[in-house]
Amino acid sequence: MNRAILITGAGSGIGRALAVAFAGAGDRVALIGRRLENLEEVAAGLPGDGHLCLALDVTSENDMREMAARCQAAFGRIDILVASAGIGRSPGSERRLPWPVHELPRSEWQAILDVNLTGVFLSNRAVLGTMAAQGEGLIINVGSSLTPAGQRGRAFAPAYSASKYAVTGFTESLALEVGRSGIRVMVVQPGVIATPMVENTALSRDFGGSMRPESFAESVVGLADLPADHLLPDPYILPFKPTGTTP
Repeated sequence: MNRAILITGAGSGIGRALAVAFAGAGDRVALIGRRLENLEEVAAGLPGDGHLCLALDVTSENDMREMAARCQAAFGRIDILVASAGIGRSPGSERRLPWPVHELPRSEWQAILDVNLTGVFLSNRAVLGTMAAQGEGLIINVGSSLTPAGQRGRAFAPAYSASKYAVTGFTESLALEVGRSGIRVMVVQPGVIATPMVENTALSRDFGGSMRPESFAESVVGLADLPADHLLPDPYILPFKPTGTTP
């Protein structure tokens, strides 16, 4: 389809599967993540050409501005942003057990909110100017119905739950704010997906199996293919079950 697609967290997991799915649909993809070598490995396996690898941090305001500017320069437009970067614990954490609130370090709390919430805000904000000038655009924020943290709290996951709850509220607010400008904004809420983040955990066993990241990515591409007037002006909150169906 030759759309210009920006995907954060594209070096692994959900983001990687999204890059493959959109490239397979004929789109040009900008892969955004912290490690250039991971992005280049993903890009090397993508069909088509004209893809872009950007080693940028979603928690950095300057990096997200650079993301939008470089994608605009390379592609001439920005059609879709998928904000899929997310973490369940801080990158430097070696703790395998979940944190109870009374032991949770502020640094751990802040690291998770910085990526899962502030990263969504900064990446979304960065593309709004270009999309508004175009008179159209689509933003898809990846929330979570994992355990289901994006819909209800979960014991021992206070930072993750709070961040994913907040992504839903932010997305609804932004959708109502910019819908009349032709910009659609939605949040999708995947359940347990077989990614490195949940490997060697009890999540898949406890919550009825896991969904393949490729199945989730195909569903997201299907949403992106809907007519532009289908989701205006209200945001849609779309939970995905491990079976790949939507209730």
